Amino acid sequence: MAKIKTRDRIKIAAQGLFAERGIEAVTVREIVAAAQQKNMASLHYYFRTKQELATELLRDAAVVIESHRTTLLDELEKKGGPHTLLEVLQIFIECAIVPGDDPRNLSNVRLFVLAFRDDPKFVNEVLGDQSEGAYLRCINYCRHFMNHLTPEQIEMRLYLMQTYVFQALSSRESALSIESNHTKMWEQEMAVEELIKTTEGLLLA
Repeated sequence: MAKIKTRDRIKIAAQGLFAERGIEAVTVREIVAAAQQKNMASLHYYFRTKQELATELLRDAAVVIESHRTTLLDELEKKGGPHTLLEVLQIFIECAIVPGDDPRNLSNVRLFVLAFRDDPKFVNEVLGDQSEGAYLRCINYCRHFMNHLTPEQIEMRLYLMQTYVFQALSSRESALSIESNHTKMWEQEMAVEELIKTTEGLLLA
């Protein structure tokens, strides 16, 4: 197995801590200790500040999700789709789940959820203009399949949908990272499928 570089070791340790407690609640000393480094100079050498480290982690997290969404949406559009809301939601939700061989697979969503809860302005500044991104493309496709509702209903349900999905995926990451009462539920193959189906129900009911 290839040795993990110091820079990557710090990022992995920081993301795990940020996902558990939020960015502001974690100290540089705790990150360095979790990364098994001898002194705090190592973090400052690679990232200068904790804020710059958090910025890079959020951008990396967005890239891994958005690049996958973009690829799948492009493929679907080439085939004349999407044809159903369910197709859109499968891409929207499944792409937020990082593959198991990635060390961020149980922290990516929680990182975003806690960071946005504590400082939405910071997260929006980090992500920049997302008007052409796959995330909003999915949201716009959802609007298309909800055109039997009033504009006010559509926007309210889209807000509720995003809250529901990311809180559920955050709970999934927590349950799979630390044994809990919900671990076995999220280990079932049908769990994510049921999340997608119930999300469709929330939007179309």
